[in-house]
Amino acid sequence: MDPQTGHPNLTTHDTGFAVVDLETTGVSNACRIVEIGVVLLRPDLTVERTWETLIQPSRDIPNSHIHKITATDVVDAPTFRDVAAYLGSLLDGRVLVAHNAPFEHRFLTNEFNRAHAHNGLCQPWLDTMALAKQHLGCAKLSDALTATRIHNPQAHSALADAQATAELLHHLHFHCGADVSGYPTATFPAPTAECRVLPRGAESSWSGQLSHALPASGARDEDAYRDELTRALVDRHISRTEMRQLEQTAIASGLDADDVDAINEEFTRQLAVDAWSDGVITDGERAELLAIADALSVDFAFVQSLLDEPQAGTAPAQFTLQLGDHIALTGAMDIPQEEWVRRATAAGLHIGQVTKKCALLVAANPDSMSGKAQKARKYGIPIVGETKFAQLLSTIDHEAVSVQPAVSEQPAALEQSTAQFSWLSPQQVQTTGTSTSRIAAAWIALHPNRPLHEMADNLQPHHVPEATGRGIDRYLAVWSLEHPEMLQVSADDLLQLPGVGPKRRSQLVEMVVGLAVDGIVDDSTENATPEPAPERTAGSTVITPRPTPEQSTPAQPQPRQPSSSPVDPTPEELLTAASAPRYTPAPVQPSWNAPAPMDQASSPVKRPKASKVFKWSAGLGVLCFFL
Repeated sequence: MDPQTGHPNLTTHDTGFAVVDLETTGVSNACRIVEIGVVLLRPDLTVERTWETLIQPSRDIPNSHIHKITATDVVDAPTFRDVAAYLGSLLDGRVLVAHNAPFEHRFLTNEFNRAHAHNGLCQPWLDTMALAKQHLGCAKLSDALTATRIHNPQAHSALADAQATAELLHHLHFHCGADVSGYPTATFPAPTAECRVLPRGAESSWSGQLSHALPASGARDEDAYRDELTRALVDRHISRTEMRQLEQTAIASGLDADDVDAINEEFTRQLAVDAWSDGVITDGERAELLAIADALSVDFAFVQSLLDEPQAGTAPAQFTLQLGDHIALTGAMDIPQEEWVRRATAAGLHIGQVTKKCALLVAANPDSMSGKAQKARKYGIPIVGETKFAQLLSTIDHEAVSVQPAVSEQPAALEQSTAQFSWLSPQQVQTTGTSTSRIAAAWIALHPNRPLHEMADNLQPHHVPEATGRGIDRYLAVWSLEHPEMLQVSADDLLQLPGVGPKRRSQLVEMVVGLAVDGIVDDSTENATPEPAPERTAGSTVITPRPTPEQSTPAQPQPRQPSSSPVDPTPEELLTAASAPRYTPAPVQPSWNAPAPMDQASSPVKRPKASKVFKWSAGLGVLCFFL
């Protein structure tokens, strides 16, 4: 790409450029980076090198439909703290470039601050969006690329977008005469050693890492590994996060590779016995067993021998749900959570938050790093997806005796589950129960002007509610843009946000209640060792016969159609969109968790002055009559 005649020549300058693009979990200040792409350019705008990596956000990823990055993809990815120093060394001494630069600058600033890393970002950046508006008459990256006939093979991939932006910058400068001089450069410490990265599409081998990481000898605790493997196989699938937990448990238990291989083979044999229990192995059972064996690095020939001939022995105990079990839900699911709540409640289950008494967490993605998912792993609670949950619902024994707490025990348990909301009286707790929507309604009615962080002892002004993957996230983003200390505002303050009325205010306050109930995710505990799983009562995990082919198959969740991929809006566009009429939702029918009506103190009615004049006139008339 040679400079064009008559246009500025940058070869006399020694300052290079760094084109940056990010993919994130959303657009608010509470959201995190999930992918970074960097293209380093020489002073003449030719490409020097590229760099990319996925980032573990330690949060749920509710917008995977936009950038196609799921919680599973980032299980092995480094955190921003892991790459901060090296990323800074890449940007050092260069003019920073981005399309919609305020977005990239804001997110990188937030991440450097969270990581307590040196922040040498400069202001202003060279913004190709501003240049495209000036020279091409369009702002969106896709429109600018179309106008300049630049092909982007993978939109919403950080590196591909950064490469397309670099080409756009070259075109704007050499073909349109855009000025790229006079911009400040980033200032970071001296270059550091290469950091660990995980490019999009790359996968690391769990079994290979496990074999090299396990100690050769030491005190062995096979039971801990067996328990972890049992939880992982609840849904007959081992997710990438569960692989990592098995690895950590094996290391902590002092197991070597031979110990782990022996346990994995034993479990695989038990699964084969279970599959042969009806005398036939179906194609689905065969595929399931092969997938599990592959994840556990069990010898393929050994697995084939188990599949070729019927196996006798003891089948593994199968996880089942019982009437009265407590479960929790997390993530934006294919079937709305409200529908799952209806089905689970009809099946005799209790829906609530993740506590040590919780039997199961149902997640949109079992690899999720949402607050609920992290707490479930800490407590040793199994995590399954929607399909497995549908199967578990169909196997609940409705003829079994329901284990319900005595009536006299319910108030104490209720008060314990809402203990963090000390402003609720015992009588009010009986009204709200553990419903987040009713607790939110009570807070709005009783304390509309108090800062939201005073709702619970574990909340601080800087804490942020977790995104849900639904439309309300748009207003969560507006809230974070206008109030960086989000929980410093009151419920009534939320009504001042563009597009937020009483209904949306209730939803936003309910998200704060959920944050208090679920607990705050602390970055320092990301790699904490899981606590032992709470023991379930006898009968809660039983061996049940596998359903025969004649039995009806439970309804499977229908996949939700992905929406179109929007372009990340600027803060100004976000505020405008939030107040636009097209985002006003239609009235909805009350759901199962509609807040119970609460008696609010009626405001005193201010009498008009005319009524006062009439009252005094009537009084004087009566007085004159008697006189």
